[in-house]
Amino acid sequence: MPVFSVKERLYIEGLMPERALLRLRRAGIPVFDVKKTDKTTLLVSVERKDVEKVFAIYPNVCYNTTKKASFTARRAPKKGLAKWLSTAKKRVGLLLGGLLFIGLTAFFDGFVCGVDFVGTDVYARETYAALHEANIRTFAPYRGGKEDMVCAKLLAIDGVEFCSVRKKGLRLVVEIRVAPFAKETAQSGKLHAAQSGTIVSMTALRGTPLKNVGDYVNAGEPLVGDWFSTEDGGQVRVQVIARVRMACAYEGEWAVKSEEEAFAAAYLAIGVAENVTLKNREITTTEKGTFAVKISYEVVQTMNF
Repeated sequence: MPVFSVKERLYIEGLMPERALLRLRRAGIPVFDVKKTDKTTLLVSVERKDVEKVFAIYPNVCYNTTKKASFTARRAPKKGLAKWLSTAKKRVGLLLGGLLFIGLTAFFDGFVCGVDFVGTDVYARETYAALHEANIRTFAPYRGGKEDMVCAKLLAIDGVEFCSVRKKGLRLVVEIRVAPFAKETAQSGKLHAAQSGTIVSMTALRGTPLKNVGDYVNAGEPLVGDWFSTEDGGQVRVQVIARVRMACAYEGEWAVKSEEEAFAAAYLAIGVAENVTLKNREITTTEKGTFAVKISYEVVQTMNF
């Protein structure tokens, strides 16, 4: 039987199975390639359009098996290329899914979907800034060739002694190793007030205090000088080591939609992001519909401390 035939192979089983062919012929069902496989079984080929008619005449049901004169029909296993095509047809979804997965993998292989840090991620912010400067971004095509430039930026950070950038699959691996003891860059000059306020406490381990506790100072005024006086009236230059805590206040008016926005704007206007402790805040609505904000806070300034 040709491989690409529209015929199907069936087994017809029963006592003296040749008699089954007579009924098929009377029903107008052509039968081809008849072969007797054993005493009770015939292997035949019929047109695909006639298969259901054969099953209607000789159904393969349990009650037929108890009658010696009855016959049953069942499909024969497919062979060769026909069997392979039938299996492939049943698994076409799996094949298409596999091809789609391979295609998507090949497409996204040139992308960066995230950054993994090895060693330490303490300089993650600096790393992302260096990658952005090198035009390397997540969820975008990977632009290689600038790994050395990124490493040069990170190696310029004090304490970083090793850096490497490499792409691994869909991830960018950034390895950063820091030295056990990073060099500290000492600040020189005087300690100046960053905010206007009243000095609450002052500790000067090295240098000369220029203000006293309780003094009100304006922003920019020197608090600790970078010298100390000798007994003979001279001065010796030193690096200041000092810590000053100041009580400060802010007052402002903001034309915004809510108290929360007014407070946020006022907090940003203070201009100090670290070492700030809020003590009190008061927000009132003016006759103009704006918000008047008063904030009292303490700020701590250090120099080489």
